[in-house]
Amino acid sequence: MSDAPSPDPVSTDPGTSSTLPDRLDKVVLAVPGVDELYSAAPLVAAVVKTVIATTVEAVTGEQKSNSSVSVDEKKAGLEIAVKIGVNAPYTAIDVSRRVHDAITDQLEQNGNPDVAEIAVSVARID
Repeated sequence: MSDAPSPDPVSTDPGTSSTLPDRLDKVVLAVPGVDELYSAAPLVAAVVKTVIATTVEAVTGEQKSNSSVSVDEKKAGLEIAVKIGVNAPYTAIDVSRRVHDAITDQLEQNGNPDVAEIAVSVARID
């Protein structure tokens, strides 16, 4: 591991209305070396999700989630996918590991220990 600073703390107040993917977006963006967060969903799924969310928002007035972190509940546990951009002087492997650890910490703080997979992809390195 490197001597990079730890991520900024993120409020985990269960009284907040933010969803788990929204909270994980904040957690990931707080990791030193992460300068961009991309949608982890496949393009077609992301487009369908956006269309459905926009329609629901128009009909119900509820604001849609703009989270980039993908969280799917499976029988074996949560499957989480995140796609990041990494900036210098950090290395992609160190940042990816810190992102994984930050997500794990956030899930443990929220009482969500059943995780099947956390996939961290690096889409861009500056």
